[in-house]
Order: sequence, then structure tokens, then C-alpha cells
Amino acid sequence: MSSPGVAPPAGGGGVCAGSTAANVASAVGSAAYTGAKMGASAAQRGVVSLSIYVQHNPVAVKVFCCITGLVLSVVSVMCICGVAMGKDEEWGPRDSLQSFYTCLFGLLIFVVDMKEEWMNKVFGIQSKLFLYFNFLATKTGRALFYFYVGSITIFLLPKSTLWTIVHVCIGGMLCLLGLVMLFLRYCQSHPQEGAQL
Repeated sequence: MSSPGVAPPAGGGGVCAGSTAANVASAVGSAAYTGAKMGASAAQRGVVSLSIYVQHNPVAVKVFCCITGLVLSVVSVMCICGVAMGKDEEWGPRDSLQSFYTCLFGLLIFVVDMKEEWMNKVFGIQSKLFLYFNFLATKTGRALFYFYVGSITIFLLPKSTLWTIVHVCIGGMLCLLGLVMLFLRYCQSHPQEGAQL
């Protein structure tokens, strides 16, 4: 019974109002969960679409890059093992460490320029490289990387004339490939970029 002068609660009775509030809270919680799930999905698609944008080189450039990267790795391993030294030459720890890095860089060049379908079969390695080392996904970044690796290869000068010529040729080829990539990036016409959407 209600007291005189006191109005009954809005919405009817106390039991009905409690279940309505529970339903509203449940609906709000469900909508918030669905919204958060959709937002996370959209954010993930945005990150993936940003990481997939890779500038590709012509096949001939890719082939030369892969071959040069493999040759650099093989020569670097030969330097580390002592095969690429003269009779009176002894490599110090700095030279061995530099050869180790050039070996890794040669393998990296090979992986970056190898056919995408083949390299991504191995733990998605090429896609991960482009995601975490984004400068390798652009022609300019790759060209600057090739200039760096080419220059340290040129200046790793063994005393042997033959191995000096080999290092200078490999380093020169990497610098030349870097120039070709810069030319392809900035001097080649791009008709699809000028088209109206």
C-alpha cells in the first residue's frame, strides 16, 4: 500500500524496474564488446594494409640483387674461414666481425629481393622483414642500404690483390644496383600515379 502523498516509482513496480535495468545493462555491455571487437579488427586491417605496401623492382634487377647478395655472403664466409687471405695476411677481430656482418647483409639482400611467394613460405620471413624494417620495403631505403653494404664491402681491403678486386667488384655492383633503384624510383615515369580515380 502506498502512503498518502508519495507517488509510486516510475516504471511500475520495483521488481519489473530491476529486471529492465539488468536488460539495459546487458545490452550496453554487449554493444560495447561488439564495438571493441570491430574496432580491433579495423585497426588490425589498417596495420596489415600499411605493412603490405612494398615497392617492387623489375625482375632483372631482382635477379642481379639476389646473385650479388649470395656472392657477398659466400665471399664473406670465405674471409671468415681464412680462404680469402694471402699467405702473409692475418685478419683481426674487426675484419672478421665486418665479414660476419657483410655475410648477414648479403643474405638479407637475397631474402628481400627473392620472389615473394618463395620467401614467405619460410615463416613469412620477407613480410616480417618489410614490416619490422620498413625502409627495405621502399626502393629508396633499399638503395641506401645497398650503398652502405657496398661501401663497407669496398673498404674491407684484403692485402691479396685478387681478393681486393673481388671485394671492389661486389661493392661496386651493390652501389650500382643502388643507383639503378634510385633511377627506377625517381626518374621512371609512373602513368598509374597520374591517373584520376
